[in-house]
Amino acid sequence: MRVPLSWLREHTPVEVGVDELVAVLDGLGLAVESVERVGEGLDGVVVAAVAEIGAIEGADRIRRVTVDAGDGAVQVVCGAWNFEVGDLVPLATVGAVLPGGFEIGRRKMKGVVSDGMLCAPGELGLPPVVDGILVLPPGLVPGTPLADALGLHPDVVLELEVNGNRPDAMSVVGVARDVAARLGLPFALPEPSIDEREAGDSLVTVEVEAPERCGRFVARVLTGVTVGPSPPWLANRLALAGMRPINNVVDASNYVMLELGQPNHPYDLGQLPGRGLRVRLAGEGEALVTLDGVERRLGPDDLLICDAEDAPVGIAGIMGGASAEIGPLTTEVLLEA
Repeated sequence: MRVPLSWLREHTPVEVGVDELVAVLDGLGLAVESVERVGEGLDGVVVAAVAEIGAIEGADRIRRVTVDAGDGAVQVVCGAWNFEVGDLVPLATVGAVLPGGFEIGRRKMKGVVSDGMLCAPGELGLPPVVDGILVLPPGLVPGTPLADALGLHPDVVLELEVNGNRPDAMSVVGVARDVAARLGLPFALPEPSIDEREAGDSLVTVEVEAPERCGRFVARVLTGVTVGPSPPWLANRLALAGMRPINNVVDASNYVMLELGQPNHPYDLGQLPGRGLRVRLAGEGEALVTLDGVERRLGPDDLLICDAEDAPVGIAGIMGGASAEIGPLTTEVLLEA
């Protein structure tokens, strides 16, 4: 489990050095497998808007890319193909020194001058959450320093090995609670800011057919939802924790899971026949295509989340199904936990 130190400090004011914190965590039985420093070495890396992409004669693996870096057009040569005109990307300008000591200079490839480099996550010292160039959230201003745009201030990420008998520590809050207790520090839980309302009519049905495997299952309907990109701070925090940002709904779900350790999953309510959920055990050989596009064969030991017509839409606590995936057209969400 990856825990950014900045996130830990939101729940307990840890001020000891990293080495001492590692010793504390090891003493708590939360073995630290690695310590990673991130957000350093980003001077000279800015947000850039892709303005034009062109072929290079005699080269089929690299392309000429013109970007708007805020103070004019910059031409670079790039071998990644996962972006298009209009996307925002990180540009390391000439003279920048990236994490690891790699200095960006003016280079010529296949006769084309490259005044900088478009960067992949790993080249910026970030987790490799995507293959190719890091495509940034829309709305950022070209020329803005990347560290400011994404809140990529220096941080430390601790990779912890949490044993299966410590589910209470499989969250940022769980780790913070243990650290606070050991060091005698204050500890704070997130405070909900949603106003309580009187119970209304139920908009969905929820049934549990396997109570021996699922002691409690709840769901809530969210209406008037607009799906879009998450704010940069949230997308960056998820990336540091090792999760790929998807959209604001999915990212909020994953954020809560990482922070509180509470498994949950959002479904597109409009894609759920019968507007309900049912929890049951799978039949031998029953199949489900999950969000990663893989068809998975299941058995009687697998706990399923199904729609009201009994078709599987998720593997409980593991992964949702593709049929009710949150997408750009989603306006109603059924959140289960």
